[in-house]
Amino acid sequence: MALFSYEQIKGMNPGELRVYNFVASHLNKAHEMNIRQLAGAVGVSTTTVLRFCEKVGCGGYTELKYRLRQAAAAQNKEESFDFVPAVQYITYSTGDQAFGEKLAQAAVICADADQVILSGDGGSGTLIRYGAYLLNSIGKAAFPAEPGYGTACPGGKTKNAVLILSAQGDGEEIISVMNSFRRAGAALVSITNAEQCLAARISDVNFSCYMPEAHRGFGAGYMDQVSQIPVVYLLERLTAEMQKYFK
Repeated sequence: MALFSYEQIKGMNPGELRVYNFVASHLNKAHEMNIRQLAGAVGVSTTTVLRFCEKVGCGGYTELKYRLRQAAAAQNKEESFDFVPAVQYITYSTGDQAFGEKLAQAAVICADADQVILSGDGGSGTLIRYGAYLLNSIGKAAFPAEPGYGTACPGGKTKNAVLILSAQGDGEEIISVMNSFRRAGAALVSITNAEQCLAARISDVNFSCYMPEAHRGFGAGYMDQVSQIPVVYLLERLTAEMQKYFK
């Protein structure tokens, strides 16, 4: 069972999302902190922490600590990858009318374009290539534009749609890429981790996944990552929706 529901996370403001990401990623540490320690570690006010408690259905900070302690105990016992948030997102999206309408809108944008360009940042290269493969498989001209390979976007009479994959969605490089595509007249569809980021706000259509950050690696290779299961799901759902226009 997930500690926080997708509906709860989606309704959080940026400060509350910072609290969520911290406690979800530091269960063993967070449940031992008092409210001032947690607020200081996250960089928010104690009022924001209390609002977070309310958003996730806790009567106060004491109840939140209890829930975090229970979750930490379960996690330590299982010592396994937590796929529940990703499954929860897929389950929620499957029955959500608003998601279906947004998916249909993105499918029309991509199907109506002469070509779809897939771009992103960070470690999105593999998913960009996979997305291009999926779209090509249904007869749609799609090309990967991986990080570091430029931002050229054909102009003139060519009608372009750009699919952006960016977990954080606020890096200078990805925003510059999106602005370049926008100036060339392309429509923008993005997949990000939260709809509060700049990439989401400047897109024509945005899908936000709200996956908790996971700390992986060690030494120089240590980094924060989020599950890419929802991204794969979205790419495949978008391809299936677009296929209706290629029969």
